[in-house]
Amino acid sequence: MRKHHVAVLMGGISSEHDVSVKTGAMVVGSIDRDKFNVTPITITRNGKWKLLGTPAIDVHEALPQLMALRIDCVFLALHGPFGEDGRIQGMFDMLGIPYTGPGCAASALAMDKIRSKAVVSQAGVPVARHEIITRREWDSVPHETIARITTRIGFPCVIKSPCQGSSIGMAIPDTAEHFESALLDVLSYGDTVLVEEFLEGVELTCGVMDVAPGGRPWALPVTEIRPLTSKFFDYAAKYDPGASEEITPARIPEDMTGLVQEYAVKAHDALGCRGLSRSDMILTDRGPVWFEINTIPGMTETSLFPQAAAVAGISFPVLIERLVLGAIAFAENAQNNS
Repeated sequence: MRKHHVAVLMGGISSEHDVSVKTGAMVVGSIDRDKFNVTPITITRNGKWKLLGTPAIDVHEALPQLMALRIDCVFLALHGPFGEDGRIQGMFDMLGIPYTGPGCAASALAMDKIRSKAVVSQAGVPVARHEIITRREWDSVPHETIARITTRIGFPCVIKSPCQGSSIGMAIPDTAEHFESALLDVLSYGDTVLVEEFLEGVELTCGVMDVAPGGRPWALPVTEIRPLTSKFFDYAAKYDPGASEEITPARIPEDMTGLVQEYAVKAHDALGCRGLSRSDMILTDRGPVWFEINTIPGMTETSLFPQAAAVAGISFPVLIERLVLGAIAFAENAQNNS
């Protein structure tokens, strides 16, 4: 039986370049070489493509080389903008090359924290209260903006850049006095920010697998997250070994576990995801509250999705295999139905 040829695409021009390289290296090092031929491809920080040990070249030069390799599937290990937001997915759709993870539209919607919250809330999943601030509003009426946040959200609050990942572009100001500097920091990532209520509780995350066309997505065991070196699950807490305690299955009541898993699957379905996703929530005194979804979750040695998969009895090589074969099956199914 012919081996499938998999290209592992990593790096990219986003602020998550380093994490993406780690994810890609883990996939390349762990994929079953008895079943797959593998070609690593790295996109540099300035957008050049490096494949087959050649010097970095422009994407227009790289794509003909990629097509000549007769790739059966691209394993997307790209995180953040230009990797997780639908743009690269749309390109591979045009080229007719299957890829892991959700499609173009679902990826774009899921990457936008503001619009994904609206869709998931409409599906009946509880979300945090929030307000939206634009740079134009802040420049025009800063005092009125602070008054609105004080009245409707209160302090502390959580400020997020809506299209970043890995807790990049995020701040938690404790007071109105600290709000302005924190807001300006987050506005450096874009002209719109999301301001959410600060919720206390148990931080949770729940992965969803969805690798069979026509099948039902199903939730992995829930993971509890306890940051040890930060006051929230920031970049360092996510990726520095020993910076957080991650407990799978989470030490929460059984009914709450079921609810978290239900919400993760609902969010996955509502946003039109396929392949995999991972929803982040917090268990408060009013129950689980959904924050955001990750459509290309990390696959490093400290990443949450493969940890939960392992608890479910899915080893890392088997996880990669299922994602690749699922992506190929989804593409074949779409072609047969077109």
